[in-house]
Amino acid sequence: MHLRSITIALALVVFSAIAFGQPIAGFGPAGATVNAAVPDAYQINYLPAQVGGGIAGGYIDISNAGELGADAFGPLSGTTGRICANVYVFTADEQESECCSCLVTPNALVHLTASDLIGNPGNGVTPTLGIVVKLLATIPGATAAAPGSNTQAAFTGSSCNAAFSFTAANLAPGMVAWATKFHTNSTTTPASISLTETQFSSEALSPGELSKLTNLCQFLAGNQSGAGLCKACSLGGLGAGRR
Repeated sequence: MHLRSITIALALVVFSAIAFGQPIAGFGPAGATVNAAVPDAYQINYLPAQVGGGIAGGYIDISNAGELGADAFGPLSGTTGRICANVYVFTADEQESECCSCLVTPNALVHLTASDLIGNPGNGVTPTLGIVVKLLATIPGATAAAPGSNTQAAFTGSSCNAAFSFTAANLAPGMVAWATKFHTNSTTTPASISLTETQFSSEALSPGELSKLTNLCQFLAGNQSGAGLCKACSLGGLGAGRR
């Protein structure tokens, strides 16, 4: 009996080593990081809720560095180098509540407000514990039927859809983004509100996370009610405070 217990224990140890030793999709020698060739295509930040609970406030500013090219006289002379900034909004309890896409031309500056991102939740419940904002930059399609690809001879598409099933070939370089947040400073009397701005963080994108982002967005877009689709970006940058 003692020998049998030792054998079972060793088997459990070996099984655990095998199970936990397997590479997670996106990491390790056998993993697959979707954005390995375009690390800035997937970025993340957050907008916090008010202290004590309440809706999130703040702004997201997005620009395009022009890595896919640009027209000599700007957007009035052509459509070269545009990117799609696909936006996926998650509540604090991991639910994808809204998604949308913004077409961003080279050197342009566009923004989304917190109300743009939480004003039309798919489940009808406005987030009150802050939100996580994920951005995925993709190559615009020539038509609304499919996204663009890195095998194209020229990047002149203008069609965006955050619900497309993207692959590594669809990812675009050159997206830069910042989040401006309101924070309560409790060290002052009375408590004061201050602004902070942080650049979005570029992260490794696993195949599973990419599928989750787009599949949930497809579900939100497919319900035909319009709920779950955030507003598109507006021109200009926001977030500066008065001096």
